Amino acid sequence: MNISYFDSLIDARREGYVSDHVHLGLFPDAGPVETLGAAQTRMALHHLAPLGLRDGASIVDIGCGFGGALRLIDGQLARARLTGVNIDPRQIDVAKDSNWRNPVDWLLCDAAQFSSGRAQWADCILSLEAMFHFPDPAGFFAACAQALRPGGRMVASTILFAPEAGGASVASVCQGFGPWPDPYMTLARLCAMATDAGLIVQRSENLAPMCLPGFDWMCPTCPPEVTDNPVIELRRLFEAGHATYPMIVLCADDQAGGKTQK
Repeated sequence: MNISYFDSLIDARREGYVSDHVHLGLFPDAGPVETLGAAQTRMALHHLAPLGLRDGASIVDIGCGFGGALRLIDGQLARARLTGVNIDPRQIDVAKDSNWRNPVDWLLCDAAQFSSGRAQWADCILSLEAMFHFPDPAGFFAACAQALRPGGRMVASTILFAPEAGGASVASVCQGFGPWPDPYMTLARLCAMATDAGLIVQRSENLAPMCLPGFDWMCPTCPPEVTDNPVIELRRLFEAGHATYPMIVLCADDQAGGKTQK
């Protein structure tokens, strides 16, 4: 399955115009004081921090994009087993194009199918700003619960829209960045799906305010009227507080001692 909005991103990446991160950036000082690429690296590192990465671990990135987060892990760890999962074969082709220190497996499949036929083989799972694409988020969490070893950890993030968000803006974003099967998914529903799958939701964090400065790098300011530009309309939703960016930290059992928080 080719995700159409990646057409221009793939060309730009191969020509060296964009980084190997295909997600929003993290600007903790609420200002565009660095490049978008540097902020995207900070976003990836922020997601990796709760995983407790260690040498020799088996680590899975679901919705791996161009492999940016996996490359950060590859540079940090020795004797690791890395797995990149994506439904778009072109993204995997771009991600493969690198000198990897650790062995990497590439799985071309839906997020709910990545652990078919296997159980308890992963120590850590990452899914960075990808869940809004998944047609079966409950199946995704079930697959993660199946893949994680006891005590394994997981970090996942997505973009959610409030019920009161402007319908025309949401429609523009979903059309431009589709597939986006359920634009009005809620954090409570996602946490309930994870819990039903047997995962422990330890905490969640809304990163949306720290994403806002990055839009200055990506698009002009929003005009009064709604446009058909999905980046501008995503910016409009973030600026209006109608979009959130939850990062959810989970584990495979309760050894870490957290209770579910919604």
